[in-house]
Amino acid sequence: MTKQNTAPDISEKIANALRNNKLDEIEGISPCVACMFPLLQALGWKNIVRELIEALPHFANDLDIVDLRNILVEIGYESSPMAVNMGQVRMELYPCLFVNDKGEVFVLLSRQDDRIEYFDGQQRKTLKARADALDWAGTAYLFTDKQHDLSQKNAQEDWFQSLAGRFRKLIVHLFGITFIINLVALSVPLVIMLIYDKVIGAKSIDALPMILSGAALLIIADLVMRYFRANLLGRVAGRMDYLIGVETFKKMLYMPPLNIEQSTIHAQLSQLKQFDAVRDFFTGQNVSIVLELPFVLLFLLVIAVLAGPVAFVPVVMIAVYAVAGLLLVPRINRKVTRAGFGRTTKQRMILQSLAGRKEINAIGGENVWRQRFREVSGDAVMANYETFVLNAVMNNLAQMIMALSALAVLALGALQVIDGTMTIGALIATMALVWRVLSPLQGIFLAISRFQQTIKSMRQINQLMKFPEERTTASTGLVLPEIQGHVWFNGVSFRYGPQQNPALLGVSMTIEPGELVAIVGNTGSGKSTLMKMIAGMYQPQGGTIMIDGLDLRQLNIIELRRKIAYVPQQTQVFHGSIAQNMRLANGLASDEDLRLAAEKAGILEDILALPDGFATRLSDNAAEQYPPGFLRALSIARALVSKSRIILFDEPGASLDYESDQRFVQQLKGLKGHSTLVMVSHRPSHIRLADKVILLHQGMVKYIGEPEKAISILMQG
Repeated sequence: MTKQNTAPDISEKIANALRNNKLDEIEGISPCVACMFPLLQALGWKNIVRELIEALPHFANDLDIVDLRNILVEIGYESSPMAVNMGQVRMELYPCLFVNDKGEVFVLLSRQDDRIEYFDGQQRKTLKARADALDWAGTAYLFTDKQHDLSQKNAQEDWFQSLAGRFRKLIVHLFGITFIINLVALSVPLVIMLIYDKVIGAKSIDALPMILSGAALLIIADLVMRYFRANLLGRVAGRMDYLIGVETFKKMLYMPPLNIEQSTIHAQLSQLKQFDAVRDFFTGQNVSIVLELPFVLLFLLVIAVLAGPVAFVPVVMIAVYAVAGLLLVPRINRKVTRAGFGRTTKQRMILQSLAGRKEINAIGGENVWRQRFREVSGDAVMANYETFVLNAVMNNLAQMIMALSALAVLALGALQVIDGTMTIGALIATMALVWRVLSPLQGIFLAISRFQQTIKSMRQINQLMKFPEERTTASTGLVLPEIQGHVWFNGVSFRYGPQQNPALLGVSMTIEPGELVAIVGNTGSGKSTLMKMIAGMYQPQGGTIMIDGLDLRQLNIIELRRKIAYVPQQTQVFHGSIAQNMRLANGLASDEDLRLAAEKAGILEDILALPDGFATRLSDNAAEQYPPGFLRALSIARALVSKSRIILFDEPGASLDYESDQRFVQQLKGLKGHSTLVMVSHRPSHIRLADKVILLHQGMVKYIGEPEKAISILMQG
């Protein structure tokens, strides 16, 4: 066997130890890893090793407390931190994880009066001690047995509202800090007024150092509070960005395949990109503007106290902003929509060009395609130009409103100063306060289109979260412990849309365990649809599909697919090593299982000949680096690793040369009789291997029987 140069990462070490039931090897990796199993046992974990392996991070070189918490979240245990002394953690909060200020990790297992039993991650052993002896300061992570799954909330509940509820305390803290910042901001103009009226007016130089010192302290306090607010905002924004990204991506993964297949890849990417507007809102300046907005009333009140009727100036300007927004926002929304459509069209054409570059070159269509791209680019540039001009108009209008406000305040204030009803210091303070009133309003006026886009994105996320998911856990459907491979269709009908013709119509058939069945027919006859229905990717809209005597609709679809191997027409490899690609459907597969599967697929020697063997990492352009026969065999090996009793082959002969096709025929012969094999193929050499052929025509079964007769019917059209 060729020596592998790449050492397995920590996740792979843990996974291998779990597969081989060598838990003692895990404890030596790190204190956090050592604490994982004592904590899980104390939490009442159901010992589902496969779920734990799937929860491990991908390509991890280290595993710290954050990784450990994320692993636990994935298998159903949320945690919340609490700063506390180790000996002061209350009994009802056990078991929990504790990290002291030195970074040492412990698991608090149980407590009896003042005696604490805990697991020491550094020493890898369970100890007991008096509570008063464990006076280490640190953080306790308290766990709840509740699946971290915001997407499973009630369909009628506002998902974004439930998300915001998780940050309720932090949001209250943000408003509290903003209130203090605004009080400091309010104090600075009053200090300026005091200097003008008391120090300069009374020529009291002695009071100046004290006033300036107080002003300096206020400015420093403002800087400190702004730092704390930025830090807290960063935490909220980062956490929200993570949750929105993870939950929306998870939702799209667990939606029924039919819902996803109705949209193009580009449309799905565009939808995910639109969600960036929500992330940009929480990570940009807009959220600060929203936090500042409620305190505008406070500044208006102070202006009214200092300058009386001058307070009407900012009130009038607020109304001007509102009217201008009502007039301009619909126009800019239309421009933004047009610009977005132009960018989307341009991006779609770029993707099409990259995907079909060989075809464009092969037919000599470079000039035509370049001309089309110029037209699309021109439309996008013009739409962006019009949007830019309208935004510039809004910017200039906002600046004009601010300038007019300052001029109006100065004029009215000057009249009051001349009349003696206002001091010069009060006028200067009023000017500064008016600026504080109009600045957040100007920010909202300029960002109103972005606010609308954010609200639109929030609504889209809420709508996405209302879509039903497939059954993903053992509590949401029956789980077959083993599959024998008996498949029964009774009057099954299916169509992709209400306005489309049926893809399958009244299909009835039986596939016995261990049979090799070929599904044949012309293009569009329903072959691939039938295969996907066996795999549970589509639900029958009429009739019944039975797997080993159980209705498909009663079963947990995700667990069913783990037991049915599917070899697609186009082999897809994923980011990761060859071993990780082969273990996609069976994380418990040992190294020996991988070798046996690769040997049956006929590529063991090819894999071992690679510099890193099974640890060889596959990149995005693997289809160009490896021959089609190797990738097809790798896809078959991935199916064999799952030890499935039903294996589905969708056009297995596509893109295979003669030598690769002959190797595939030998693979089929080796699998025949051991598993139920269902194959869609047009090649007579494949069809003749079948025990039974099912011929489809326009979604209906035309013939079931001997391979030769089916081939004859096909040849006759």
